Amino acid sequence: MLGTAFSKNNIILLLVIAIVGIGLAIISYQYSTITASEIAEIAAQDVKSNANIEVYELARILVRSIESISINLRTLSTAILFSENGNVGAYNLMTAAQNGTSELTEGYYLIDEEGKLLATSDNNNLGSNSIGQNLSNKEYFSVPKMTNKPYFGTAVEAKNKFSHLYISFPIITKYNGFNDTTNLNNRESDFKGVVVATISLGDLGRFLQKELSPNFESTLGLIDRNGVILYSRNEEVVGRNYLAPEFQSLIPAEIKDSYNKILENGLQGKSGSQDFLLRGNVTTLAYQPVVIDGRHIWTLYLSAPHNLASNVGFLINQQKNFSTIVVIVIGSLAFGIAFLILSWNKRLEGAVTSRTLELKKANESLIESNMLLASANKQLEIHDRMQKEFINVAAHELRTPIMPILGEAELIEDKFNGKSSAEVDKDQIAVIIRNAKRLDRLAADILDVTRIEGKSLQLNKERFNIDEILSQIVKETRRLIEKDPMRNGKVDIEYESINIEVNADKSRITQVVSNLVSNAIKFTQEGTISISCKIKEKEILLLVRDSGRGIDSEIHSRLFSKFASKSEQGTGLGLFISRSIVESHGGRIWAYNNESSKGATFIFTLPT
Repeated sequence: MLGTAFSKNNIILLLVIAIVGIGLAIISYQYSTITASEIAEIAAQDVKSNANIEVYELARILVRSIESISINLRTLSTAILFSENGNVGAYNLMTAAQNGTSELTEGYYLIDEEGKLLATSDNNNLGSNSIGQNLSNKEYFSVPKMTNKPYFGTAVEAKNKFSHLYISFPIITKYNGFNDTTNLNNRESDFKGVVVATISLGDLGRFLQKELSPNFESTLGLIDRNGVILYSRNEEVVGRNYLAPEFQSLIPAEIKDSYNKILENGLQGKSGSQDFLLRGNVTTLAYQPVVIDGRHIWTLYLSAPHNLASNVGFLINQQKNFSTIVVIVIGSLAFGIAFLILSWNKRLEGAVTSRTLELKKANESLIESNMLLASANKQLEIHDRMQKEFINVAAHELRTPIMPILGEAELIEDKFNGKSSAEVDKDQIAVIIRNAKRLDRLAADILDVTRIEGKSLQLNKERFNIDEILSQIVKETRRLIEKDPMRNGKVDIEYESINIEVNADKSRITQVVSNLVSNAIKFTQEGTISISCKIKEKEILLLVRDSGRGIDSEIHSRLFSKFASKSEQGTGLGLFISRSIVESHGGRIWAYNNESSKGATFIFTLPT
């Protein structure tokens, strides 16, 4: 009976888990659907609002820029009319105007009442060689002459194959305003010529693109009131009517009617925006008229795809968090119920297992503690051994130069023999100085090791030519070899002067090179020691190669460690100090035995 009842209880609990899981899944699905709809709506409104704002601001910027050109033309027409300096004065005035609007205009032209070019500030389009050219057949001349009104042209293909816009302003003796029509009956007598400004459509496009917000993905287009495309990312359609086949063939068939309707609304001087669906993606096309002095001359279009904005990302994260919470809740409930069921059936077994695990963990912890203690003890033994070794080596190395110094000093003392002065041999002084210098080097090495291990080694970097220290070391080394009867005439130093500048601690780099060269001399009884330096990629490589007995295999792996030495002389600290100095500079140091000849090569690098 108990087993049967227990099974029924288990079934009831499992049914509860299933019902809770299904319910939470339904809630999660409904929430996801609602959130997705909100995402789409927010994204659409955000992009549409940004597109309207962006195209409106661009239109205002363009209006201000074109108005500044119009003001220049109006000012030039008046100033040139009353100028006493003729064409020279007109050229100076137009050059000044061009300097103020050079971001958009390529130049200004002055044309007389007969259509002849009198002066220009543009040497690239018409050019100074075209002075006197007859331009009476151009719209930017004929329209102002007939109407006494400013002219805002459509796209015109110039001689250099780049499309241009022309804005011209009539020069009339009785002009009273931008839209004055009181003197139309006396046009011929009042008309004295035109002042023209030319705008490269390429410059206009770059100007508009520069004003676009870099954080808003969009595409620009500019069409004049007659439907002629003045700017487009596709340069092949510039100068074409938007109804021309060249442009219409680029519009997908499924949106052609709605797309053309939007363009038509914009050409009527209206502002607004409309969404259209293309290949499953929604795009907003916003349009804004460009109105100069109350006249609609162009329409600016901006196309913006619907991409997720920051608030949309927030909703997505919110949805993810909710889904995560649902999963955690379901998992927690399942785990809790399963734990209760298992605890009912195996409470005693669980307690025993728990105790066993605790004992096992305690045992493992004890073993780990013992291993740590053993490792720490081993490290202490190594440290103690190294300390004793260092003391023994240091004591031996200190005693070696001290004994000759004491011996020579006692000999000198004996020479006094109750006298106030005594003769001293030059060799005796040389022995004392040589061994005193050896003591000084040993003390310096010990101090450097202390600084390195205490991480207090400091560098005083400066810019210098590496040849300065290499030449000096080679010179000193040759002098030492000449004084050594065992090596004089048997060991040669090879070095070719180089010109490489480095930024490093000059004294420390000198110390490294001196250590490497001293090691090479120590293990080379005859042959050659060569020193060279070169630049490879972004590193400076300095090589010291000798023809001595090479690196002993026993210490090769720990060559740059403390006390690594097979020589009867030396502490084995030089290469350890050298490695620390090189690595402090950001470089590397290594060594190998020469394959084709005797000896070894030591190399270290410095960053350029």
